[in-house]
Amino acid sequence: MDRREALQLLAAGALAASAGCSRREPAPSATDLAALDCIAQADLAASGTVSPLELVEAAVARVERLNPELNAVTFADFERALAAAPNARGPLAGVPYLLKDLNAYAGMPLTRGSRLFADQVSEAQSPFTDRIDGAGLVVLGKSNTPEFGLLPTTEPLLHGPTRNPWNLAHSTGGSSGGAAAAVAARIVPAAQASDGGGSIRIPAAQCGLVGLKPSVGRFPDQGYGQQAWPISIKHAVTHSVRDSALLLALTELTEGGSLLPVGFTVRERLAPQRIAVTVSSIYGDPDPAVAAAVERTAETLESLGHEISLIETDTPLHDPAFGDDFLTLWAAGAAGAVSLVEEKTGTPADQTGLLEPATIALGELMNARPADALERAVEGLGRYKAGVDDFLSGYDAWLTPVTGSPAPEIGFLAPDLDYDTLMPRVQRFAAYTPTHNAAGTPAISIPAGLAPSGLPVGVQVATRIGGEALLLQLAYQLEEAAPWADALPPLHA
Repeated sequence: MDRREALQLLAAGALAASAGCSRREPAPSATDLAALDCIAQADLAASGTVSPLELVEAAVARVERLNPELNAVTFADFERALAAAPNARGPLAGVPYLLKDLNAYAGMPLTRGSRLFADQVSEAQSPFTDRIDGAGLVVLGKSNTPEFGLLPTTEPLLHGPTRNPWNLAHSTGGSSGGAAAAVAARIVPAAQASDGGGSIRIPAAQCGLVGLKPSVGRFPDQGYGQQAWPISIKHAVTHSVRDSALLLALTELTEGGSLLPVGFTVRERLAPQRIAVTVSSIYGDPDPAVAAAVERTAETLESLGHEISLIETDTPLHDPAFGDDFLTLWAAGAAGAVSLVEEKTGTPADQTGLLEPATIALGELMNARPADALERAVEGLGRYKAGVDDFLSGYDAWLTPVTGSPAPEIGFLAPDLDYDTLMPRVQRFAAYTPTHNAAGTPAISIPAGLAPSGLPVGVQVATRIGGEALLLQLAYQLEEAAPWADALPPLHA
């Protein structure tokens, strides 16, 4: 069975029927449903074992029970979701889902985690979101995000912090932290996420999930033309590798893009690969628990027949110019928000209460730079991309940490810290992910066990542009060698 055939069979419900589910069986309990990934829930609905409405009702109950402690869901539209469930059509008909509050959905708020947009409601949505609807997923509401997705923690002053179900005193990462908390706690089996500097991969690592950032060009209708340098892309955080693979197949453009479609990547035999391994970055060595997770993963990959090469110097992660160029690009977005507030109010942004201190500080940083700073940064990012491409030309894949440490305590990366305290912490924590946003290369966060603290640790595997299928195959291998699907945080459905 090839990928296209597998996707067609799933869409027709044939996978459920072939598994012996052609007649209605006793309905699983709500707890049983919470343990299932998207594909398993869709199979139950396709077989008639449960209805799409029952899938959504169970998820609504989980939101109501768990969200008061997690603060993962900032807006819920249960009435609309329950009305939509019986009419859901598609390969994942009736499977409950959340959208990150940076993604427009017609009729729902779009706050972007900011007091500036606290009252905004979307009138339309993107073609990407239309494809989510077309897959049959039922959107319950919006998940929490830091202001404009700028920080690698989800602690917006508008909605308050999202708490990690593995330890409620700790962050979920960001900026897709609400999505990751909801999936980790089994509120929903998967949730939409987006990644401009690590915002899919970081929360996935902090919460023990799979988080794939696709290649630049994979979704040409996601607004690349609005970015000075294309870094941000949407996808999802999931429990299982197969869910990530299917969601990619269901939302990617099959025509008109610069890359050949991936399709539904199913588990197949994988030939030995040449894999570079880097543990350190220009900001130093990571937490010992993170380093140990990378080393364990490298050993597992080697035991599976892959060729491992430890490369700790002269890698893109040690480029002294990259951090400042990427920061300039990042700060340019914050400067735009500062300008918007001041144009709307006629008042300095720091006197309006509409923007967080971190956003204002980034905007001021950008405004203090020369007029051609962004142009020069884009030129530098072009050189950096070429360097990453050159580095990856010698390997099939590249294994690194996702973050410099497991999830920090809430407040450690808070948006109201002074800039000189916050920014060094952000740079050290998020040292490993922006490389692949700047280069456009696909990268995936894969669970790699727990730190001694009991918090999850993830590892990152990246490859050349267009290589998502290879990353998914490697993730399938690691999922089978060290299964994580049954690992549950203390707070879960």
